[in-house]
Amino acid sequence: MLAIAGFGAQMLGIGAWSQAQGSQHSRLLFWTGLALLLCSTALMIARFGTAPGIAWAFLTISLVAYARFVPQLVQVPHIGRDAFRRQRASARASRGGKLGLALRLVAAGPLYLIAALAVGAVAATKLPWAEVNRLMFGGLIVPVIWATGALHATADLRLARVLGAPLLITAIFAGIFFAL
Repeated sequence: MLAIAGFGAQMLGIGAWSQAQGSQHSRLLFWTGLALLLCSTALMIARFGTAPGIAWAFLTISLVAYARFVPQLVQVPHIGRDAFRRQRASARASRGGKLGLALRLVAAGPLYLIAALAVGAVAATKLPWAEVNRLMFGGLIVPVIWATGALHATADLRLARVLGAPLLITAIFAGIFFAL
């Protein structure tokens, strides 16, 4: 019964978030949705235990979100075209053209992967935790850092920051790895 209540809270939370975008009460709906999602996670934890409850909560939250938003995307024939046309020419030019795109792809792919692996290696070997916890955290932090880096590489307009951030992260964590 707790799992069904958690699933219902997830549906309400995702619904609140989807209504928040165009509403006058967007902040209230955002925080209400977040509270409902946290409540659903707590209900799943109460039903299944800590680790399985968190896993089930995240899995079902993503399924509910996909079920809610994918039909809307399938019905829209022009995803992104209008927003692209309204973009200023100077904003598109500042992204670097074809060379900028290639450098962003390199930063989002191998550069941030190397940075994420450096962070994961330090976490897995140098943190003052039990060995199993270090290994779990070190392994789980890699995709999080890599995904965040890929998002940064596609969102940041300054190419120097896009290329410099993964190199700096790699240098810092490689230094920590070899120093400790």
